[in-house]
Amino acid sequence: MTDTRFLPRFFSAIVRRSLFVSLLLAPSYLVAVDPPVFPGVELRIPDETVPPGGMLQLKVEITEPKPILKGGQKSRFQANFLGPVQGIALFSPLGDASGTAVLSKGAAQFSLSSPLLSMGTSIDYPVLTIAMPVKATAIPGKTANLVLDPSLSQWIDPAGQNYPVLLTNGILTVGGTLSIANIVPGGGVVPAGTKIAILGVGFQPDAKVQINEAILATSTYVSANEIDVTLTTDINMTARRVRVINPSTNEKAEYFSYQRTATMGRSKHALIAATVPLFAQSTWTLAYFKPVLTGSLFSGLALQNEAGTDAKVRLQLFDSGGTLLATRNLKLLANKRMTRDLAEFFIGVVPATGTTLKVTVTSGPPIQLLGLLGNDVLGTVDPQDPSPVP
Repeated sequence: MTDTRFLPRFFSAIVRRSLFVSLLLAPSYLVAVDPPVFPGVELRIPDETVPPGGMLQLKVEITEPKPILKGGQKSRFQANFLGPVQGIALFSPLGDASGTAVLSKGAAQFSLSSPLLSMGTSIDYPVLTIAMPVKATAIPGKTANLVLDPSLSQWIDPAGQNYPVLLTNGILTVGGTLSIANIVPGGGVVPAGTKIAILGVGFQPDAKVQINEAILATSTYVSANEIDVTLTTDINMTARRVRVINPSTNEKAEYFSYQRTATMGRSKHALIAATVPLFAQSTWTLAYFKPVLTGSLFSGLALQNEAGTDAKVRLQLFDSGGTLLATRNLKLLANKRMTRDLAEFFIGVVPATGTTLKVTVTSGPPIQLLGLLGNDVLGTVDPQDPSPVP
Protein backbone atom coordinates (compact mmCIF):
# COMPACT_ATOMS: atom_id res chain seq x y z
CA MET A 1 0.00 0.00 0.00
CA THR A 2 1.41 3.38 -1.02
CA ASP A 3 2.20 5.91 1.69
CA THR A 4 0.63 9.24 0.55
CA ARG A 5 1.94 11.40 3.40
CA PHE A 6 4.85 12.74 1.31
CA LEU A 7 2.97 13.37 -1.99
CA PRO A 8 2.17 17.10 -1.38
CA ARG A 9 5.81 17.87 -0.60
CA PHE A 10 6.91 15.80 -3.60
CA PHE A 11 4.67 17.66 -6.07
CA SER A 12 5.54 21.00 -4.46
CA ALA A 13 9.23 20.30 -5.03
CA ILE A 14 8.53 19.45 -8.69
CA VAL A 15 6.67 22.72 -9.18
CA ARG A 16 9.48 24.74 -7.55
CA ARG A 17 12.06 22.96 -9.66
CA SER A 18 10.09 23.55 -12.87
CA LEU A 19 9.71 27.26 -12.03
CA PHE A 20 13.44 27.56 -11.30
CA VAL A 21 14.36 25.91 -14.60
CA SER A 22 11.92 28.11 -16.48
CA LEU A 23 13.45 31.23 -15.02
CA LEU A 24 16.92 30.03 -15.96
CA LEU A 25 15.86 29.32 -19.52
CA ALA A 26 13.68 32.41 -19.97
CA PRO A 27 16.32 34.64 -21.61
CA SER A 28 16.90 32.02 -24.29
CA TYR A 29 13.38 31.99 -25.61
CA LEU A 30 11.69 35.21 -24.52
CA VAL A 31 11.90 37.96 -27.19
CA ALA A 32 11.83 41.59 -26.11
CA VAL A 33 8.80 43.39 -27.51
CA ASP A 34 9.34 46.93 -28.77
CA PRO A 35 6.81 49.51 -27.62
CA PRO A 36 4.11 50.14 -30.22
CA VAL A 37 4.90 52.79 -32.82
CA PHE A 38 2.66 55.85 -32.62
CA PRO A 39 0.20 55.47 -35.54
CA GLY A 40 0.10 59.16 -36.41
CA VAL A 41 2.49 62.05 -36.90
CA GLU A 42 4.87 62.71 -34.01
CA LEU A 43 6.60 66.08 -34.18
CA ARG A 44 9.12 67.61 -31.82
CA ILE A 45 11.14 70.78 -31.37
CA PRO A 46 14.55 69.94 -29.84
CA ASP A 47 16.00 72.14 -27.10
CA GLU A 48 18.47 74.78 -28.28
CA THR A 49 21.22 76.81 -26.61
CA VAL A 50 22.18 80.04 -28.42
CA PRO A 51 24.53 82.80 -27.24
CA PRO A 52 23.66 86.51 -27.20
CA GLY A 53 24.06 87.80 -30.75
CA GLY A 54 23.62 84.30 -32.20
CA MET A 55 20.91 82.82 -34.41
CA LEU A 56 18.23 80.41 -33.25
CA GLN A 57 17.26 77.89 -35.89
CA LEU A 58 14.06 76.42 -34.51
CA LYS A 59 13.69 72.93 -35.98
CA VAL A 60 10.44 70.98 -36.30
CA GLU A 61 11.41 67.31 -36.61
CA ILE A 62 9.39 64.18 -37.34
CA THR A 63 10.36 61.19 -35.18
CA GLU A 64 9.05 58.41 -37.46
CA PRO A 65 8.75 58.68 -41.27
CA LYS A 66 5.15 59.30 -42.36
CA PRO A 67 3.99 60.46 -45.82
CA ILE A 68 2.09 63.73 -45.46
CA LEU A 69 -0.28 65.15 -48.07
CA LYS A 70 -1.04 68.41 -46.26
CA GLY A 71 -0.21 70.00 -42.96
CA GLY A 72 -1.35 72.86 -40.79
CA GLN A 73 0.53 73.87 -37.66
CA LYS A 74 0.97 76.92 -35.46
CA SER A 75 4.29 77.43 -33.71
CA ARG A 76 4.84 79.94 -30.88
CA PHE A 77 8.21 81.32 -29.82
CA GLN A 78 7.56 84.62 -28.09
CA ALA A 79 10.42 86.11 -26.06
CA ASN A 80 11.53 89.72 -25.67
CA PHE A 81 15.14 88.74 -26.41
CA LEU A 82 14.29 87.28 -29.85
CA GLY A 83 14.41 89.43 -32.98
CA PRO A 84 12.14 89.16 -36.05
CA VAL A 85 12.11 86.03 -38.20
CA GLN A 86 14.97 86.08 -40.72
CA GLY A 87 14.07 83.05 -42.77
CA ILE A 88 11.88 79.96 -42.94
CA ALA A 89 12.71 76.77 -44.83
CA LEU A 90 10.48 73.83 -45.73
CA PHE A 91 12.17 70.51 -46.54
CA SER A 92 10.95 67.38 -48.36
CA PRO A 93 13.08 64.62 -49.95
CA LEU A 94 11.61 65.16 -53.44
CA GLY A 95 11.53 68.94 -53.13
CA ASP A 96 7.77 68.96 -53.80
CA ALA A 97 6.58 70.52 -50.54
CA SER A 98 5.32 74.10 -50.64
CA GLY A 99 3.50 76.25 -48.16
CA THR A 100 2.94 79.53 -46.41
CA ALA A 101 3.76 80.93 -42.99
CA VAL A 102 1.57 83.76 -41.70
CA LEU A 103 3.61 85.61 -39.09
CA SER A 104 2.24 87.36 -36.03
CA LYS A 105 3.95 88.52 -32.85
CA GLY A 106 5.92 85.55 -31.57
CA ALA A 107 4.09 83.02 -33.73
CA ALA A 108 3.79 81.50 -37.21
CA GLN A 109 0.79 79.72 -38.71
CA PHE A 110 1.83 77.20 -41.37
CA SER A 111 -0.19 75.78 -44.25
CA LEU A 112 1.75 73.09 -46.11
CA SER A 113 1.24 70.83 -49.12
CA SER A 114 3.18 67.88 -50.57
CA PRO A 115 1.50 66.55 -53.74
CA LEU A 116 4.11 63.79 -54.16
CA LEU A 117 3.71 62.75 -50.49
CA SER A 118 7.41 63.07 -49.70
CA MET A 119 7.01 65.53 -46.83
CA GLY A 120 7.62 63.71 -43.56
CA THR A 121 9.18 60.60 -45.12
CA SER A 122 12.71 61.22 -43.83
CA ILE A 123 14.05 61.88 -40.36
CA ASP A 124 17.46 63.02 -41.64
CA TYR A 125 16.42 66.67 -41.65
CA PRO A 126 13.61 68.75 -40.13
CA VAL A 127 10.24 69.21 -41.78
CA LEU A 128 10.75 72.96 -41.42
CA THR A 129 13.03 75.47 -39.72
CA ILE A 130 12.62 79.06 -38.51
CA ALA A 131 15.63 81.35 -38.09
CA MET A 132 15.47 84.15 -35.49
CA PRO A 133 18.30 86.20 -33.98
CA VAL A 134 18.94 86.21 -30.25
CA LYS A 135 19.57 89.84 -29.35
CA ALA A 136 23.08 90.82 -28.27
CA THR A 137 21.54 92.18 -25.06
CA ALA A 138 20.02 88.80 -24.11
CA ILE A 139 20.97 87.70 -20.59
CA PRO A 140 22.63 84.26 -20.36
CA GLY A 141 20.42 81.77 -18.57
CA LYS A 142 17.17 83.26 -19.85
CA THR A 143 14.80 80.75 -21.48
CA ALA A 144 11.90 80.76 -23.92
CA ASN A 145 9.38 78.06 -24.76
CA LEU A 146 9.37 76.76 -28.34
CA VAL A 147 5.82 75.51 -28.75
CA LEU A 148 3.83 73.45 -31.27
CA ASP A 149 0.24 74.50 -30.62
CA PRO A 150 -1.99 71.38 -30.39
CA SER A 151 -5.17 73.41 -30.92
CA LEU A 152 -3.96 74.46 -34.39
CA SER A 153 -2.39 71.23 -35.62
CA GLN A 154 -3.70 69.17 -38.54
CA TRP A 155 -1.68 66.66 -40.58
CA ILE A 156 -3.32 64.71 -43.40
CA ASP A 157 -2.36 61.24 -44.66
CA PRO A 158 -2.26 60.11 -48.33
CA ALA A 159 -5.93 59.02 -48.15
CA GLY A 160 -7.00 62.51 -47.07
CA GLN A 161 -7.65 61.51 -43.45
CA ASN A 162 -6.35 63.28 -40.36
CA TYR A 163 -3.38 61.66 -38.68
CA PRO A 164 -3.39 61.38 -34.89
CA VAL A 165 -0.85 63.96 -33.72
CA LEU A 166 1.68 63.88 -30.88
CA LEU A 167 3.63 67.08 -30.24
CA THR A 168 6.71 67.69 -28.07
CA ASN A 169 7.86 71.23 -27.31
CA GLY A 170 11.39 72.53 -26.81
CA ILE A 171 13.17 75.17 -24.76
CA LEU A 172 15.58 77.84 -25.92
CA THR A 173 18.29 78.74 -23.40
CA VAL A 174 20.51 81.79 -23.85
CA GLY A 175 24.06 80.54 -23.37
CA GLY A 176 27.25 79.26 -24.88
CA THR A 177 29.46 81.14 -27.34
CA LEU A 178 28.97 79.40 -30.71
CA SER A 179 26.19 79.79 -33.31
CA ILE A 180 25.70 79.45 -37.09
CA ALA A 181 23.60 82.25 -38.59
CA ASN A 182 23.57 81.52 -42.32
CA ILE A 183 25.25 79.61 -45.17
CA VAL A 184 26.04 81.41 -48.46
CA PRO A 185 25.26 79.90 -50.92
CA GLY A 186 22.82 77.87 -48.87
CA GLY A 187 20.87 76.04 -51.57
CA GLY A 188 21.05 74.54 -55.02
CA VAL A 189 23.95 72.68 -56.61
CA VAL A 190 27.27 74.26 -55.65
CA PRO A 191 30.18 73.28 -57.95
CA ALA A 192 33.34 71.77 -56.46
CA GLY A 193 35.84 74.43 -55.46
CA THR A 194 33.20 77.15 -54.98
CA LYS A 195 33.57 79.17 -51.79
CA ILE A 196 30.87 78.45 -49.23
CA ALA A 197 30.73 81.03 -46.45
CA ILE A 198 29.62 79.84 -43.01
CA LEU A 199 28.48 82.88 -41.04
CA GLY A 200 27.85 83.11 -37.32
CA VAL A 201 29.46 84.00 -33.99
CA GLY A 202 32.07 82.44 -31.74
CA PHE A 203 34.19 80.66 -34.37
CA GLN A 204 37.72 79.87 -33.17
CA PRO A 205 40.80 79.69 -35.45
CA ASP A 206 41.00 75.91 -35.01
CA ALA A 207 37.25 75.34 -35.50
CA LYS A 208 36.28 72.17 -37.38
CA VAL A 209 33.57 72.19 -40.06
CA GLN A 210 31.47 69.19 -41.04
CA ILE A 211 29.03 69.15 -43.96
CA ASN A 212 26.90 66.03 -44.17
CA GLU A 213 27.91 63.66 -46.99
CA ALA A 214 30.60 66.04 -48.23
CA ILE A 215 34.41 66.15 -48.08
CA LEU A 216 36.05 69.50 -47.46
CA ALA A 217 38.84 70.49 -49.84
CA THR A 218 39.78 73.62 -47.89
CA SER A 219 38.70 75.36 -44.68
CA THR A 220 39.77 78.95 -44.04
CA TYR A 221 39.20 80.81 -40.79
CA VAL A 222 38.29 84.40 -41.71
CA SER A 223 37.10 85.74 -38.36
CA ALA A 224 35.03 84.83 -35.33
CA ASN A 225 32.03 85.45 -37.62
CA GLU A 226 33.04 83.60 -40.80
CA ILE A 227 34.67 80.40 -42.00
CA ASP A 228 35.03 79.76 -45.74
CA VAL A 229 35.16 76.23 -47.12
CA THR A 230 35.34 74.51 -50.50
CA LEU A 231 34.26 70.96 -51.32
CA THR A 232 35.87 68.22 -53.38
CA THR A 233 32.72 67.49 -55.45
CA ASP A 234 29.57 69.23 -56.64
CA ILE A 235 26.85 69.14 -54.00
CA ASN A 236 23.29 70.30 -53.50
CA MET A 237 23.43 72.44 -50.37
CA THR A 238 19.65 72.51 -49.83
CA ALA A 239 18.80 70.85 -46.48
CA ARG A 240 22.46 69.99 -45.91
CA ARG A 241 23.40 69.63 -42.23
CA VAL A 242 26.39 71.82 -41.31
CA ARG A 243 28.27 71.60 -38.02
CA VAL A 244 30.98 73.79 -36.54
CA ILE A 245 32.94 72.44 -33.56
CA ASN A 246 35.35 74.42 -31.38
CA PRO A 247 37.87 71.74 -30.24
CA SER A 248 39.13 73.62 -27.17
CA THR A 249 35.67 73.73 -25.60
CA ASN A 250 34.02 70.87 -27.56
CA GLU A 251 31.11 73.26 -28.18
CA LYS A 252 29.10 72.39 -31.28
CA ALA A 253 26.65 74.37 -33.45
CA GLU A 254 24.34 72.71 -35.99
CA TYR A 255 22.45 74.31 -38.87
CA PHE A 256 20.38 73.02 -41.81
CA SER A 257 21.23 74.93 -44.95
CA TYR A 258 18.86 76.66 -47.39
CA GLN A 259 18.98 79.66 -49.71
CA ARG A 260 17.76 82.71 -47.81
CA THR A 261 16.37 85.31 -50.21
CA ALA A 262 15.49 88.95 -49.49
CA THR A 263 12.11 90.47 -50.28
CA MET A 264 11.58 93.08 -52.99
CA GLY A 265 9.30 95.71 -51.51
CA ARG A 266 6.27 94.99 -49.37
CA SER A 267 2.61 94.31 -50.12
CA LYS A 268 0.05 96.90 -49.03
CA HIS A 269 -2.36 94.06 -48.25
CA ALA A 270 -1.71 93.40 -44.54
CA LEU A 271 -2.32 89.64 -44.69
CA ILE A 272 -0.03 89.21 -47.70
CA ALA A 273 2.63 91.37 -46.05
CA ALA A 274 2.58 89.03 -43.04
CA THR A 275 2.95 85.92 -45.23
CA VAL A 276 6.23 84.18 -45.99
CA PRO A 277 5.93 81.98 -49.13
CA LEU A 278 7.61 78.58 -48.92
CA PHE A 279 8.45 77.41 -52.43
CA ALA A 280 8.81 73.93 -53.84
CA GLN A 281 12.22 73.31 -55.41
CA SER A 282 10.88 73.19 -59.00
CA THR A 283 11.50 76.20 -61.25
CA TRP A 284 9.38 77.49 -64.12
CA THR A 285 9.77 79.32 -67.41
CA LEU A 286 6.03 79.00 -68.12
CA ALA A 287 3.23 78.35 -65.62
CA TYR A 288 -0.48 78.96 -65.13
CA PHE A 289 -2.71 79.91 -62.21
CA LYS A 290 -6.46 80.12 -61.72
CA PRO A 291 -7.15 82.84 -59.14
CA VAL A 292 -10.10 82.68 -56.75
CA LEU A 293 -12.07 85.87 -56.03
CA THR A 294 -15.18 85.05 -54.01
CA GLY A 295 -16.47 86.82 -50.93
CA SER A 296 -13.61 87.16 -48.42
CA LEU A 297 -11.33 84.98 -50.58
CA PHE A 298 -8.62 86.62 -52.65
CA SER A 299 -5.59 85.45 -54.63
CA GLY A 300 -1.97 86.47 -54.55
CA LEU A 301 1.23 85.44 -56.26
CA ALA A 302 4.78 84.88 -54.98
CA LEU A 303 7.89 84.83 -57.19
CA GLN A 304 11.43 83.85 -56.15
CA ASN A 305 14.69 84.05 -58.07
CA GLU A 306 17.50 82.00 -56.48
CA ALA A 307 19.71 82.44 -59.54
CA GLY A 308 22.75 84.67 -59.61
CA THR A 309 21.29 86.80 -62.42
CA ASP A 310 18.15 88.91 -62.66
CA ALA A 311 15.03 87.38 -64.22
CA LYS A 312 12.69 89.03 -66.71
CA VAL A 313 9.14 88.07 -65.77
CA ARG A 314 5.91 88.64 -67.67
CA LEU A 315 2.50 88.28 -66.02
CA GLN A 316 -0.60 88.12 -68.20
CA LEU A 317 -4.18 88.28 -66.93
CA PHE A 318 -7.01 86.70 -68.95
CA ASP A 319 -10.75 86.47 -68.44
CA SER A 320 -12.60 83.13 -68.55
CA GLY A 321 -13.03 83.41 -72.30
CA GLY A 322 -9.31 83.84 -72.94
CA THR A 323 -9.36 87.59 -73.60
CA LEU A 324 -6.17 89.32 -72.46
CA LEU A 325 -7.03 91.92 -69.83
CA ALA A 326 -3.59 93.15 -68.78
CA THR A 327 0.16 92.49 -69.00
CA ARG A 328 2.76 93.27 -66.37
CA ASN A 329 6.49 93.10 -67.07
CA LEU A 330 8.90 93.19 -64.15
CA LYS A 331 12.49 92.44 -63.24
CA LEU A 332 13.00 90.01 -60.36
CA LEU A 333 16.46 90.65 -58.97
CA ALA A 334 18.94 87.87 -58.21
CA ASN A 335 18.37 86.16 -54.85
CA LYS A 336 15.15 88.12 -54.31
CA ARG A 337 11.47 87.30 -53.91
CA MET A 338 8.26 89.25 -54.43
CA THR A 339 4.88 88.54 -52.80
CA ARG A 340 1.79 90.53 -53.75
CA ASP A 341 -1.97 90.48 -53.91
CA LEU A 342 -3.01 89.82 -57.51
CA ALA A 343 -4.69 93.22 -57.54
CA GLU A 344 -1.28 94.83 -56.85
CA PHE A 345 0.25 93.20 -59.91
CA PHE A 346 -2.68 94.31 -62.10
CA ILE A 347 -3.74 97.63 -60.60
CA GLY A 348 -7.27 98.68 -61.49
CA VAL A 349 -7.96 95.55 -63.55
CA VAL A 350 -8.72 92.76 -61.07
CA PRO A 351 -12.37 92.89 -59.94
CA ALA A 352 -13.19 92.71 -56.25
CA THR A 353 -15.07 89.42 -56.39
CA GLY A 354 -17.08 86.95 -58.41
CA THR A 355 -15.02 86.71 -61.61
CA THR A 356 -13.17 83.75 -63.14
CA LEU A 357 -9.66 84.71 -64.25
CA LYS A 358 -6.49 83.06 -65.50
CA VAL A 359 -2.88 84.13 -65.02
CA THR A 360 0.10 83.14 -67.18
CA VAL A 361 3.66 83.61 -65.93
CA THR A 362 6.71 83.45 -68.19
CA SER A 363 10.29 83.97 -67.03
CA GLY A 364 13.89 83.76 -68.10
CA PRO A 365 15.87 82.38 -66.34
CA PRO A 366 13.42 79.98 -64.64
CA ILE A 367 12.13 81.02 -61.22
CA GLN A 368 10.11 79.51 -58.37
CA LEU A 369 6.41 80.28 -58.23
CA LEU A 370 3.59 79.93 -55.70
CA GLY A 371 -0.04 80.96 -55.80
CA LEU A 372 -1.67 82.25 -52.61
CA LEU A 373 -5.31 81.80 -51.57
CA GLY A 374 -6.10 84.21 -48.75
CA ASN A 375 -9.09 84.73 -46.49
CA ASP A 376 -9.20 88.10 -44.74
CA VAL A 377 -11.99 87.00 -42.39
CA LEU A 378 -10.11 83.93 -41.11
CA GLY A 379 -6.65 85.47 -41.46
CA THR A 380 -5.36 82.45 -43.40
CA VAL A 381 -3.28 82.04 -46.55
CA ASP A 382 -3.00 78.65 -48.28
CA PRO A 383 -0.48 77.66 -50.98
CA GLN A 384 -1.52 76.93 -54.56
CA ASP A 385 1.04 75.20 -56.77
CA PRO A 386 1.52 76.39 -60.37
CA SER A 387 0.19 74.30 -63.24
CA PRO A 388 2.11 73.38 -66.41
CA VAL A 389 -1.13 73.52 -68.44
CA PRO A 390 -3.66 76.38 -68.85
